[in-house]
Amino acid sequence: MIACGQHLTPKRIVFSGDTGIFFTNKQEIELLVKFKQFEGCKLEKAKWERYAMDADLQIDREREAYDHLNSEYDKLLVVSKDFQKKYNDEYTAHENTKVKLTDMTNKKNSWVKATFITGGAAVIIIAPLVYLLVH
Repeated sequence: MIACGQHLTPKRIVFSGDTGIFFTNKQEIELLVKFKQFEGCKLEKAKWERYAMDADLQIDREREAYDHLNSEYDKLLVVSKDFQKKYNDEYTAHENTKVKLTDMTNKKNSWVKATFITGGAAVIIIAPLVYLLVH
């Protein structure tokens, strides 16, 4: 069957109770180009959907890794607080020991001074007596 009188728009023709559309060569080429573009868009859409699923999986893995690191951080935070408390206790004990050492050094110096003073006084008092007794 030949369709005559078609311009730029396709004409509907009813043939044996069925409808058909007939295109010009130019329209057919444009339609085929659009079909190809549509197929390319379907492939591109499938790629982007696959990319989105991969990205979602990667985000889930990253979230799991982040949660694991966060729990490890919390554990280490407790450990660090324990070490900080131990350090502060040891620092306080060290400061107390320094104070005790200073006190003991001062007492020792006092005893040394007292010993030298007593010894000096004894020499001053006993020396003339020994001299007198010997001569």
